[in-house]
Order: sequence, then structure tokens, then C-alpha cells
Amino acid sequence: MASRVPRYHQIAQTLRERIVAGGHAPGKRLDNQRSLAREFGVTLMTLRQALDLLERDGLISRRHGLGTFVARPSIEYDILHLRALAGDLSALGEDVATRFVRSYAATADREVAERLRLPERAGVFVLERLRLVDGQPVSFQASYLPAGLGEEVAKANLTVTPLRQVLAFKLGIEITAARETVSAVSLERRAARELGCRPGVAAFRSDRVSTGPDGAPVVYDRVFIPGDRFRITRDLRYDTLNGRNGRDERGSDTNERLPQGSSDERLREGALPPNRDSRRSSDLKDRLREGALPPNRDSRRSSDLKDRLREGTLPRAEIIHVQPR
Repeated sequence: MASRVPRYHQIAQTLRERIVAGGHAPGKRLDNQRSLAREFGVTLMTLRQALDLLERDGLISRRHGLGTFVARPSIEYDILHLRALAGDLSALGEDVATRFVRSYAATADREVAERLRLPERAGVFVLERLRLVDGQPVSFQASYLPAGLGEEVAKANLTVTPLRQVLAFKLGIEITAARETVSAVSLERRAARELGCRPGVAAFRSDRVSTGPDGAPVVYDRVFIPGDRFRITRDLRYDTLNGRNGRDERGSDTNERLPQGSSDERLREGALPPNRDSRRSSDLKDRLREGALPPNRDSRRSSDLKDRLREGTLPRAEIIHVQPR
């Protein structure tokens, strides 16, 4: 009996099993598409459907003009700490390298000018680099500096010296704070070419403005990271719902934030009575339930009239007077 599973799903599963079993190591190039199509006896269209599934699952990456490769496991990165990406990855045990691409003078567009607080069309210095993990490109980074600062930075050997070291040790400029925004984007053509990806694939874009002790912008970094090569993580801690045993994100006990003998605490312990109006309302309700509180005069008269109507003892003239208005 023929299988109802589509052929391209079967091919994807076979390739997936090879990768998971270790038959294809991370970074290894797969056979070209024509060879794989012949191996499975299918058309190129069917094979590409199978590869689409594997790429969606993050098991392979297709690099324009280079071929199809077994994807490396995604790198986890804690975005909450202000540290150099290369240093963080090295601390995680990754084999990290930085490749100088180029540096040049340019004119700031509106976004760059706003980030660096410069007039639009002001001169800037641009430094482009690739970050590589185990020899494979992970991110493409363009760093923008005001032209005057850039002229000094350009005097250093940027092919071997990290930008932050140039700023700190050669120019005496310390980075003390930064604001970073991470967005999901389609990979731009320029970054895709450097990263060996197809333009338009899903990617992260990081925009970080680093500032000095006086709060003035020093450098604006724009980084592109293919979505299959990176994962952002964050550890969170929540208060418990009752607020008595939880701990806030700074690690302080929530009970310590409640003053001794405060009204909130006394209410929780039952030591603080409700306000006067609430107590009076509760007392009235209890008396009504127990039958100890007579109905008001109008209610009593209405009840008496209804009883007399049912018994037929009320003259007709009086009935006219009690008709509802």
C-alpha cells in the first residue's frame, strides 16, 4: 500500500535522521541539489520542498552561491548585560574571531544622525566587521562614529585591534552605558552577501548606541544576525501572587518592602476591621435575614392592600385609588 506521507516529507525525514545521527557534522556542506534529487529519484522542485522544511526547522542553512550546509546549533546570548559580543561568546566556550571588512568615510543618513545626535548629512566614520564562530560568519556589524572621533580611530590597526580597546586605551574614552533595540527583519542585501545568506531571510537587527560618562553618544552599532544562528535568552524571577514569599527581580524579599504594622498587613491578618459604612451595611443585612428588621412603612401598606384585594374586602372605589400609575 502506497504511503500517504508526501514524498518531500519522507526525504526531509531521511535527511533529518542523518543529521541528528551525526552523519553530517555542523558546518558540513551537503551534496548539491541535483545529486540529492538523483539519489531520491525526485525532481528538483520536490527536493527543494524537503530542504525548505529542514531550513525552517533550523537544521540546514542555504548560502547563496555556496550551497547547503548543516546548521550549527543556535548561540544563546543574554541581552541584559552590557558586554562585547565577541567576549561573551568566547566566555561561552565558542571559537570566536573578528574579520575586518572595510572602513570608510561617509555622510550620515537621518537614522545615523539621530542616533549620534549629529546634524543630518554630517560626516561619519564607518567600520564594518564580521563575527565568526568556528570559522562561520554569525553577524555583520557596521559601527558609526562622528567624523572627528573616527579620524583618530582610523589611525589604529583596526584589522587586529578591537574598536572598544582603541577607544579606551588609545583615546581614553570609556563606554559606560548603552541602549540596545533588537528587531526582527528581512536580511538586507549588503549584509546577506557578507554572511553568505540569501537576501530577505529572517534575521535579527540590533541597534545599539553606546555612551560615555557624560551621556554623549560615542558609537552607534548596527548588527545583522541570521535568525537560524542566534537565540536571545533572559532569566526572569516573579513575585508570588500573595506577595508574602516572593522575591523581586533584584532579589529582595517582598515582605521586607511592607512596613511593620501597616494597614495592608493588618488587613491580611484580620486585625483591622472594615470601615464604618461596610460594618453598618453588614449589620442591616444580617437583621433582614433574621427577620428582626421590619419592612418600611410603604412596603407594609402595599402588602396590606394586596392581602385585602385577594380577600375581596376592599371596596371598588378604593381599588381605583391604588391602581399603579
